[in-house]
Amino acid sequence: MTPVTAKGRPVVRALAGHALIATALIVAVLAVAPAVLSVTALLNVQSAIGLALFACATNLLIGYGGLVSFGQGAFYGIGAYVVALAWLHLHASFWISFACAPVVGAAAALAAGLLALRTRRLYFALLTVAVSQLLYVVVQQLQFAGGANGVFGAMLPGFLTSSDNAYWFTLAVTVVGLLALWQVTRSPFGLTLRAIRENRERAEALGVNVFRHQLLAFVISGAFCALAGALFVVYDQSANPDLLNWTESGYPIFMAVIGGQFTFLGPALGALVYEQARDVLLVNFTDSQLVFGGVLLVIMLAAPDGLVGLLGRGGRELVARR
Repeated sequence: MTPVTAKGRPVVRALAGHALIATALIVAVLAVAPAVLSVTALLNVQSAIGLALFACATNLLIGYGGLVSFGQGAFYGIGAYVVALAWLHLHASFWISFACAPVVGAAAALAAGLLALRTRRLYFALLTVAVSQLLYVVVQQLQFAGGANGVFGAMLPGFLTSSDNAYWFTLAVTVVGLLALWQVTRSPFGLTLRAIRENRERAEALGVNVFRHQLLAFVISGAFCALAGALFVVYDQSANPDLLNWTESGYPIFMAVIGGQFTFLGPALGALVYEQARDVLLVNFTDSQLVFGGVLLVIMLAAPDGLVGLLGRGGRELVARR
């Protein structure tokens, strides 16, 4: 990474200020979306907002920790099932089960991380796939969890039955969750995590407990993935085994690649772009997956840092000229 010189610091500060203003404007636009969008379009944006939290939580491992996990969908599904099963069997308050979802997700991530983080690179990725598929098959076989059909029904409180209220609730929880994740990445723990990503051996030589830092990152990511899964219930009022499938874990990775895995809000932008583009492709192309794969390939070749990296390069040139 190229160090920032004294001459370049004003450019960096200007870009940071512009990024903060742009983020605030995007949140403001999203907040007034119910006034201008139809119910169908609003549900689409609500889904993208929840996926933005899922993508950023996954990117804590990939972009900041250098850990490619295909098991985050398991924690996403766990968050949804905590809310759904608490409603179905315990008749528990939605608010209590919603608050418990990230706690259960963190506990599950702790158990999975203690196993998977004993390995590295490809073997770590394969173990996370195995954990996700194990939970996927188990949930499919459990009649307690609704089997292959999952759990669905009127599990939301009266306040969230309004589409506008459900949308604003999803937006508020996502914004708070992203702020918390941002603080994690800016903390000494986040900086140490990036140092491990860049050079694990050097970090170990400096006395960093790599396993402990990676395990904590895995637990934090699992908790926020489960929180995003609980938001899926607000959107869909259901929980199904497909949420735990390893393929579900691929979507936030796609979003991180599209938006930019080495920037904090890159995956969030990728989630918004992916969710809207997917609907356009499904409507206009018979083989939408093939077209999406081609678009993803173009992005990876033309903008390896994602859309945020592409915008950042343009912004740096503009600010430097000014």
